[in-house]
Amino acid sequence: MRKFFMTSMAFAAIMSAMTLTSCSDDENGGSTPALQGTELSGVVEGTLTLNAGTEYTLTGTLTVPAGATLEIPAGTTIKANQGFDKYILVAQGGRLNARGTADNPVVFTANADNAEPGYWGGVIINGYAPISGATEGSTGATEIDNNQPYGGTDAADNSGTLTYVEIRYSGARSSADIEHNGLTLNGVGNGTTISNIYIADGADDAIEFFGGSVNVTNLLAVNCDDDCFDFTQGYNGTLTNCYGVWESDFTSTESDPRGVEADGNLDGDGPNHTPQADFTINNMTIANYAASQPMQDAIKVRRLAKATINNALVIGSGEIEELVDLTDSKDNADAGTVVNVTNNATNVGAETNDGNPAGATVNISAGNTGADVAAFEWTGYQFQGTATADIPTEITTDLTLDASTQYYINGAVHVKDGGVLRIPAGMTIRARQGFANYIIVERGGQIYAEGTEDAPITFTADTDNATQGYWGGIIINGRAVISGSGSGVHEGATEVDNNIAYGGSDNADNSGVLTYVRILYSGARSSADIEHNGLTLNGVGNGTTISNIYIAEGADDAIEFFGGSVNVSNLLAVNCDDDCFDFTQGYCGTLSNCYGRWEAGFTSTESDPRGVEADGNLDGDGANHTPQADFRIENMTIENLSTAQAMQDAIKVRRLAKATISNALVIGSGEIEDIVDLTDSKDDADAGTVVNVTKSATNVGRDTNPSNPAGATVNIADGNAGCPTSIFGWTGYNL
Repeated sequence: MRKFFMTSMAFAAIMSAMTLTSCSDDENGGSTPALQGTELSGVVEGTLTLNAGTEYTLTGTLTVPAGATLEIPAGTTIKANQGFDKYILVAQGGRLNARGTADNPVVFTANADNAEPGYWGGVIINGYAPISGATEGSTGATEIDNNQPYGGTDAADNSGTLTYVEIRYSGARSSADIEHNGLTLNGVGNGTTISNIYIADGADDAIEFFGGSVNVTNLLAVNCDDDCFDFTQGYNGTLTNCYGVWESDFTSTESDPRGVEADGNLDGDGPNHTPQADFTINNMTIANYAASQPMQDAIKVRRLAKATINNALVIGSGEIEELVDLTDSKDNADAGTVVNVTNNATNVGAETNDGNPAGATVNISAGNTGADVAAFEWTGYQFQGTATADIPTEITTDLTLDASTQYYINGAVHVKDGGVLRIPAGMTIRARQGFANYIIVERGGQIYAEGTEDAPITFTADTDNATQGYWGGIIINGRAVISGSGSGVHEGATEVDNNIAYGGSDNADNSGVLTYVRILYSGARSSADIEHNGLTLNGVGNGTTISNIYIAEGADDAIEFFGGSVNVSNLLAVNCDDDCFDFTQGYCGTLSNCYGRWEAGFTSTESDPRGVEADGNLDGDGANHTPQADFRIENMTIENLSTAQAMQDAIKVRRLAKATISNALVIGSGEIEDIVDLTDSKDDADAGTVVNVTKSATNVGRDTNPSNPAGATVNIADGNAGCPTSIFGWTGYNL
């Protein structure tokens, strides 16, 4: 799509003309009302809230001007009459809140059962965020209405919220150069929320970003005539989890349709303009199944645009002339461009252009998983070539999951002695509901869930509306030392299945690798005493690598160490029902860089939820057992923000456990009964325990228990920084 660029002087002239026009309209009785019955057109005044579940007809252009808001509740359908002038435009300073849900999306579509692409216009949003131009604060003119400017200096501008929204049969045109996209984002700021968008059968691009900084997540584009995802004019946001597909009968009227098309500046005519586009795409699939429509490029970056594209996957049987091309007759892509893509398409002419700019990185390798299609279940779209399968419930050999398949945990998945389960980066594994659905790595088995910062591995529920305790969790059993009676080798029985043992004599035992892993909605229980944690580590050895772990919304502990020597680093636990970090049965490793948080609305079903809970032996019933827990925590933050849930102790060490806790920080406005308590009715903590903590929480009952064991050190002093938060950026959680 072509656009027009305005100088600041031209912008001022247009705004002056718009003011005069507005006065003239008022003198003649005012502008056309936006709502007449169930018909929409004209200009929104103030806040216009549509009725949920009502079907409206778009009979003309509907404009949301500065200061006005259009509220569209979940379940509302707007059907547009045919024509180029049937569209919705949110002007600078206006807001559109189209807040659908997975079960009741907001739908914009044609007012005809046999509509074709281009039946009506589309949705346009204009903001005040920066666009590229000759000077800072440059503005542009909307293609289909040059009197509507966009752009400015406010990257955080907020034009509203679009979530769970469908846009169908858009893209009407007045000429080959003046045409609508499905969703056009002109200088839209990152204060705007856009997520869960489905655009289908459009006559131009599905979505086009003209500058701005807005971030978009979960975007599905199907059979759109030109490009799936188009970027230009200095866009500098992030598009996450996007899928662009052409079906087998798709054809295009364009000469160069693509998956991604990215220009640094408008039409490549501003090589000296600033800023040039500098954007990120995470987790993208481009699919061409069209029998008679070649895709010119799966990914085209040019005209000084700088793109960082992670975990991209290209698939399909349709022709793709070039997988990645960073060249153009006007200007090539910026040399800092990085594209990581897997080519699983079967009809590709060339993988990349030999003339790509020096310094740019095009990494074409196996293993990328692309978009998570489960995020699009709400659309009802049936993905071609997307297989689903249950993970086998017994793994005895070396099994690598297929990155293009959606896997489910349906039953107890046992990785047996000698078995190996390998999970590629970027995969989402979904669990069916219930206590019996979990993964257990038995002694001698191994799991390799090796995500990356840009492509983490996620274990979650098979529904978007899950709550705590929806499924089991992940259990790893090793052969490392646990506490027990006598001097021999000690074993324990797994809580959720007493027939499976853990423990042994090999503290260097290796059960595999978990890194950049998210575990969500775990903790199902069969009784108050038999329940899953998010991650349960039973006698796991320090040959195992566990780092960069995010556990949220679990119904018991986030993580629990039953003996063993495994070290864990970079662990974020959010809203887990019992303890954030639980240690018992002789654990002797180190937990470093850990953050446990309860949010403002958190409540617990437990009687004594804590930040840290540590026992020397199992349940405190083994005072004569060896070894007792002797572990370290380095760089820890415990935070309670809950207005309804008291934390019994930020740090509880008891029952002969010996802990060395350094650089701990306790914060938050929620109630905490004790910062540190080293006492228990069965046995107190070991006298060698040392806790160094800073208290910055504002609602604390007591700093420490005066009956703490003699010799133990509890140093509550200012200055500790706790856990660094920057290490959790990959999780998507906002600390």
